[in-house]
Formats: sequence, structure tokens, C-alpha cells
Amino acid sequence: MKKILSCLFSLVICVLMLAGCNLTELNKSKYYSQVVTEIVYADNNTKKFTMEDFYWTYVNYGYQYVQNGSKMEDALESTAKLMVQRYMLVEEIKTKLTLTDNEKNTLKKQAYDNINAQLKELETEIRVEWDRVVNEPEKNEEEKTSLRAEYTEYEPTIKMSTDENGLNPYLERVVDEDEEIVSDPGEFVQNITDEDVSKEAMKRFKKQLKENNENLGKKVKEEDLLKNEINRIYGILEENKYISKYQTTVLNSSDINSQAVVNAYIEKYKRDYEKFANNKTAYHAAMGSDASAVYYHPNSGNEYMWVTHILFKYSDEQTKQIEKLKADLKSNTIDEYYYNTKMEEITSMENTLVKYVNDAGEIVTTNIESAFEDIKQGVNKYDADIYFTERAKAFNSYIYKYNDDEGIMNKDFAYVVNLDTSVEDKMVKEFADEARSLYKKDITRGADSKGSMSIAPVKTEFGYHVLLNLGPVKNIVEYNNINNLTWQALYNVKTQSSSNKTIFNYEYDTLKLDESLVSNYLNNVIDDLTATAKKINYYPDRYLKIFDAK
Repeated sequence: MKKILSCLFSLVICVLMLAGCNLTELNKSKYYSQVVTEIVYADNNTKKFTMEDFYWTYVNYGYQYVQNGSKMEDALESTAKLMVQRYMLVEEIKTKLTLTDNEKNTLKKQAYDNINAQLKELETEIRVEWDRVVNEPEKNEEEKTSLRAEYTEYEPTIKMSTDENGLNPYLERVVDEDEEIVSDPGEFVQNITDEDVSKEAMKRFKKQLKENNENLGKKVKEEDLLKNEINRIYGILEENKYISKYQTTVLNSSDINSQAVVNAYIEKYKRDYEKFANNKTAYHAAMGSDASAVYYHPNSGNEYMWVTHILFKYSDEQTKQIEKLKADLKSNTIDEYYYNTKMEEITSMENTLVKYVNDAGEIVTTNIESAFEDIKQGVNKYDADIYFTERAKAFNSYIYKYNDDEGIMNKDFAYVVNLDTSVEDKMVKEFADEARSLYKKDITRGADSKGSMSIAPVKTEFGYHVLLNLGPVKNIVEYNNINNLTWQALYNVKTQSSSNKTIFNYEYDTLKLDESLVSNYLNNVIDDLTATAKKINYYPDRYLKIFDAK
């Protein structure tokens, strides 16, 4: 299951060096060992937090308050509270959960990876200083060259299941697959590239660690510098893992609030009904702006259609030639006949090539005719009336092979085209006309028929397009029945025909119900833990001066 990140407990590790910070110059050892916060328990036992503890809490978490717009003084106050709350929460979690050996091995490996990542940055600096040519690592056979975005399969947080008889549908959270088995990585091993460069990187890294410790008033033996840093990073990762694991436990023991999703959808639906039922102008404006944000359609199924496409874009060189040709025509350097003739030549299918990555990971250049033939063979083997979903998925796979329109890739919803030609087209005319022709072709087979694909690439000012009709845009439920909407109805409609993401998933993720549930639960746990303490003392006159914040 995707880990839910509480707003209060960000699970981000940020390792920074002290050298760039404007620290107050005092007796450092004494300064950083002074107590800035303490928890006094009912039995009078006390947990004390030092200025050093406070500093690292800010470095790893508290800086985000400033990034989110808080004033420095407020951020430091929040950091002090966060330091206490994280400690109390993690200590409580440890009484309920333990980490497996595999989880510990994973954390250990992540700590090592973090160190090697910092060393890699230092190596880059050193190569620049030494004017050393970078030795590129050999390409992994499994790595593939990428020309365009890759398809990202939606990972649902919630899925629908049924009983053993296939009846009585219910919702359940998606549980993580078995975690990867990680063997004990043993002692830290530096990734060596160039022997002398890597050696210098480690030397500089340890020097930085030594300076960091000295800035905190600490003297650490040379042989302990790296070990201590690994332990520090591991400690941060371990705390985060405990919180993350606890979040999963909380979620798995909590009910799924499907009614909240239904209620939110009904509210948006009624909102749009009020806006658009008697105002077609407002409706068309909203559809032209962002159709995915429109929940009610006045003339359901008859106003707009969903459409996806593959664009074979003109090359940069073609675009330059086109722009020059337009400029020459405007300045009367050429006549219209020459312009039209030359434009046809520049933008012909023969001159518009497409690049793609083949199965061997090689970049291949082909012509549009060959690419289109490939698409046809892959899509048309599925009958639109029987296997429309398979047809849509096949077309979608070619989007990530050939398409040059980033706007359609990995989006929850496809494009829309207006069926009413009296409405101003959002898309260029040739594109919109082709979409409408596919729609008309499909409705001859039935009102809800869809799946027709362009019989040839369609030329526009951007290049050549291959379109696929995904069907009419229509209401999931009509207005007179909106109050009877069920979560099943939302779950049975996909955001796109080629996706496994449903409208229910989309709304659920938008509401961030799991994140709110976990955050509220953790806050309640913290409130209870705080109440058990005899008192919590904060000394702002000490920690507010750590960055000279006045």
C-alpha cells in the first residue's frame, strides 16, 4: 500500500552540512549541550533535548516550515514541538511494533546509498577541479534509451472485491506486495570510480564531517567520523520507518469512508447543475477550459466526445522552414503559389519522420506510413464492439512509442471535442473535424458505439495526428437520481478506457481521505501521550537564537 505521509510527520530525509549555516558563535560544546526542551513524566523521570538535538530536528524536518511560508521564529517554535512529538510517538510505536531483519537491512543499505550519493557529488566537483574526463559507467543491459515519457500504470489505493460467489461487492485497501528481500549489506563499501578521485572524495567528506562536529563542539576520532554519520542517517531512517509502518497498521485497521467520496461527488454534481443547467454558454466555457472539472452535462451524451491521439510532430528543422516561409510571404518576398507549393513539400509525410525506441533499446527513425501501419496492426486486431477496452489499451501503448504531444501522456482524462459545430473548437479545426467524423461513424453502429480510429494520419499545423474515439461525454447518473448515487456506480466508470483508474479512485485520491485519517489518528495519539506527561518545558530564549532569529 502506498505510504500515507502525515503533514505533521514528513518522512523526508535531508542531510545538510553545518558549514553553510549562520550559527551563533559561543562556547560550542556548552552551547549545543544545553537543554532546550524537556519532558517530565508522572514518575518524575525526565527526557531532555539539547540544542544539538534541536538543530538536527530542524535540518531534517523543521526547515520545511520555512519552505511552506512560516516566519523563522514560528518555524523554530514548531520544530521544538515536532521534536518532542516525534520522540513520544516513536517511543510509543516501539512498544507495539518491531522492525524485521529485512527492514533493518533495507535501512542499512539506504544509509550506505545516502553516503555514496554524497561522495558522488564530491567526485563530480573534484573532476571539474582536476579537469578530469568523466568515466561513464557501462550501460546496464536492462536500461533503455528514452525519447518520451513512459507509461505509468496507476497503482490503486482502494480496490473493489466480491465474496466467493462473485456477489456483494465491497471495498478494500490495496496491500503492498511482498517486500524485496535484502541481505545484510555488511560494512560500508565506497563506490569506487577513479581510484584517486574516489580517495580524494572520501578525504573531503571526512573533513566536512570533522568540521560539522567541531561546529557542534564535539571532538570525534578520525576512525569514528564515517561510522557516526552512518549511524545518524540510519537513526533518521529508522524513525521514519517506524512511523510509516505504524501508519500502514492504522490504515489497515480502519474502515474505508466510501460515503465521503459519494457525498463529495454529489456536491460537485449539484454545484455544476446550478451553473450549467440553464446556461449553455457557461457550460461550454467550462468544458473548453478543463472538462475533467465538469461533473454535470446538460445534454448528456450529445454535446462532447472523449478522444485520444498520437501526434507525429514536425521536426525543429521543419518548424524553422515553416516560420521562414510564413515570414517571406508576409514580407512579399514570395508569392502565395510558391508559399503553398513549398509548404506542401516541407510538411509532406515523406519529410515528416518519427523516432522511436525499438525492443533492443535502439533509437530508430522511420516514416509516418510505417509507424501508422504498425499502429493499425496493433489496434485493429481488436473489434471495437467486442473488445473496445483492449483496443483502447493497444492504442495507448503506441502513444508512448510514437506520440510527441506531452499533454496527453499520463493524464487522468483524455481530450474532449465539441460535437456541436456552432461551438468554437478548442482543438484545431482539422483535429476537431476528424474527431467528429469518427464519432458519426461510430453512432451508425449504435448510440454508445466507440473505438473508430483514423483511417489515415490527419495533417494540422502541428504535424500529423492519428485519433481514436473514446465515446460520448455523459453523466454517470441523471439529476433526478443523483441522491441515489452509489460508490459502485463511481467505481464502474474509468477515467480513461485504457486506464485501471476509476472515478471512485480519482475522487478518493483527490480527497486524501487516508492521509487525513492517519494524520488525525496520530494527532490523537500525541494528545494522549502529552496528557500522560506531568509537564513539557520549552525554553524558547535558547533555541530561538540558534540561527540568530530575532
